Amino acid sequence: MRQLNDLAGTGKLPSDLPERPPAPSGGPKGIAQQAGVKHVIAVMSGKGGVGKSLTAGLLAVGLRRRGMSVGVLDADITGPSIPRMFGVREKPGVVPNTQTLRPPMSKTGIPIMSMNLILPSEEEAVIWRGPMVSGAIRQFFSDVAWGDLDYMIVDLPPGTSDAPLTVMQALPVDGVVLVTTPQALATMVVTKAVRLVKQLGGDILGVVENMSYVSAPDGTRMEVFGPSQGLKLVIASNAPLLAKLPIDPRIAELADSGGIEDYEAPEFDELITNFLAVAPRAAATPGVPAHAHSH
Repeated sequence: MRQLNDLAGTGKLPSDLPERPPAPSGGPKGIAQQAGVKHVIAVMSGKGGVGKSLTAGLLAVGLRRRGMSVGVLDADITGPSIPRMFGVREKPGVVPNTQTLRPPMSKTGIPIMSMNLILPSEEEAVIWRGPMVSGAIRQFFSDVAWGDLDYMIVDLPPGTSDAPLTVMQALPVDGVVLVTTPQALATMVVTKAVRLVKQLGGDILGVVENMSYVSAPDGTRMEVFGPSQGLKLVIASNAPLLAKLPIDPRIAELADSGGIEDYEAPEFDELITNFLAVAPRAAATPGVPAHAHSH
């Protein structure tokens, strides 16, 4: 402090200043770093209750089944549901001699990070303002030992406010999957999300229409929420319809009991096949055959 007046007068810096760390390379400033994560995929919608968490969970499970390493970042800080779906209750560990958290694993080896895993009990409410939510999302990405991942799936809260903006601007997002239901209202709201992604220069990989129909025992399909609006969204987002997921009691049962990794259905396989056809490729590890990325 004593030197400050001299320094201000002479304009010279003292010789014993510590060296400045090099500026982080790769990506614009403000983008959080995580060396081992190859591709970040955000799952979003303009509206709550359309099945973003379910879609994020199914994407992770399907990609894992096809031999890829996948992690799930639950960015829905105030309404987290990913841990319950995967049956993960274990608290994150801490990497020795660091302040980095080690994410708990699901039974098939999917690392998961969520606010619910940090709270004393999963019923606790997180009553935070926007900047704190944004800060938590950034830390879940950069201060967690994710290891090497082909894909990180980020489950976003609904809307076009702080949290989705943070993810789109602070994380190196490679693509966005939009989720909707057939109701015209949901479609209108998802169109807002399309605009947000496009304004931020993001890439919409595709649209998933959830709760599209119910299959009756005789094989007929009942469109409970009205006719599919998928085509309208395909036109609005200029991206393919990745899947039309039915209302399936089995999904609800497995998601509630933590068994989402046991789910099997032809529509689910179709979702993964179509996603891989448009997703950025996870480069094959040297000496390991490339994963099934066939179109």
